[in-house]
Amino acid sequence: MYKSSLFIALFGVLVCLSTARLAATRLQAAVCPRRCVLAFRCSPYYKDIVWSIVDGQCRVFQNGCLFASENCSRVNSCKKEMTQTTREECVTKCPQICPFEGRGVCGSFPEMNANNTPEWKSITFLNECVLNQYACQSGIGMFHIILVLSRVFKMIFPFPLIAAYVGMTEGECARN
Repeated sequence: MYKSSLFIALFGVLVCLSTARLAATRLQAAVCPRRCVLAFRCSPYYKDIVWSIVDGQCRVFQNGCLFASENCSRVNSCKKEMTQTTREECVTKCPQICPFEGRGVCGSFPEMNANNTPEWKSITFLNECVLNQYACQSGIGMFHIILVLSRVFKMIFPFPLIAAYVGMTEGECARN
């Protein structure tokens, strides 16, 4: 009798645990039904501009690999997947009016110089809206944004940074 009671109790615990695990798996699938398991190693210097409207604003990507990488991150964050559009359609969603205040941001844009050597062009903008307006209207794919905080930059865009950019001062960004 003791063995059968113990067996029934253990069986009940196993049933409860597997039911709980199944419920947790279903909940995760309901919360974020799709997962992206792709790994990207994109060159920021390869230029084949991709246009997309995200949350009502035009976004410019340097190339399809960076676009796909961002889409993968969005899927894993349960955000709506981006779709490509034309430049003509996208520029109608460029920021038109930006505030005349801000803490200042430094946008870094990958490019090839006259010697066909990769380099970064960094420009300081009044705020992120002005930076997005510049990238959108000029059709330049932005790789990362660095926010000016007390004359020190802090990364706020989820792309890998080159370590040298982490400690740039506002003056250094404006000079590049």
